[in-house]
Amino acid sequence: MLEAHKILGAQLSEHNGTLAPENYTTIEAEYAAVRKHAAFFDLSHFGKLRVSGKDALDLIDRISTNDLTGLTPGMGKQTFLATEKGRIVDLCTVWAQQKNLLLLTSPANSANVKKWIEKFVISDDVTVEDVTELFPMLLLAGTSAAEFLSHVVQPGHKTFLDLSKMPRHNFIGAFLKTGEAFLARTNMVMNDGYIIFANRSDDESVWNLLLEHSKTYGATPAGQETFEIMRIENGTPLYPYELNEEVNPWETNISDAINDHKGCYVGQEVIARLQTYEKVKRRLVGLSSTSKMPHGSKVYSDPSLGGNETEVGLITSSTRSPGLDKEIALAYISLKHLIPGSKYIVRIGEKNVEAKLSILPFLI
Repeated sequence: MLEAHKILGAQLSEHNGTLAPENYTTIEAEYAAVRKHAAFFDLSHFGKLRVSGKDALDLIDRISTNDLTGLTPGMGKQTFLATEKGRIVDLCTVWAQQKNLLLLTSPANSANVKKWIEKFVISDDVTVEDVTELFPMLLLAGTSAAEFLSHVVQPGHKTFLDLSKMPRHNFIGAFLKTGEAFLARTNMVMNDGYIIFANRSDDESVWNLLLEHSKTYGATPAGQETFEIMRIENGTPLYPYELNEEVNPWETNISDAINDHKGCYVGQEVIARLQTYEKVKRRLVGLSSTSKMPHGSKVYSDPSLGGNETEVGLITSSTRSPGLDKEIALAYISLKHLIPGSKYIVRIGEKNVEAKLSILPFLI
């Protein structure tokens, strides 16, 4: 789809080994479109794995934090893959198709997740394929996204498709006017979001189809910079920033990807103990400031509020929000220092920057 992006004047840059559009117009215009109407993003660099064989669902369930046993074709769930020490390998969306499972991983992490899964394949009838390059992935998000998408689905499907009522993470197979596609509901950047998978041969056709109908719904193509703003505003963790082997699943606040009552799975003993005995020591939160808060910066308690200055956390992702007109960041902060209205000091070299605690998602 690179030529299609170039025709629109997109600024391209490398993301995890793949060229992707940074922006098409301005961040402000793209951001306004997705907040007021809709925007569509090329997220083809996200990882995709096809897991097949009669034992596929059983195996993925045995190494997942969520209960996947009831998944039937058309259903999907988010789940963590965790190490034996209860640390995160990745947060994946698992979709049950007719003959296999499709797993969505973070960008640049599909090979790592594939290797992790294969580690547990002993006598199981399971095959894991990295199909990242086979299936382009578009994300359509915004308040008019469902109505917009319904108009690019073939007329014969409109009688049974009410995309606005599709359960989160579930999917349908549908025919767009360009051919067959896979449509899934997602809250990756906001509640009104839909993932579109098409065959590689149809990628430009699907992109151009969205462009053809975009003006009617006030929609626009948007790049990675706008996606990153929306992701951070939504509090969505991503590998390797918020998701890595230094983090346990409870710290991310994605509790619906963990089943409290599930029996044995890889990392279960540690993960269950952390919750049962209240041993979780930090949480992913939002911080806002008038100054930049670079990734990797350490966060300290504010001594002006009383007490000694203490290191309390770490900035994992940051950006500027056009909607809030502030610098915002995701950070892991010690539970002991998570008090409504709290202020912190973010240390950037020799400079101290004041930051305030924000509830996730950031309220726009």
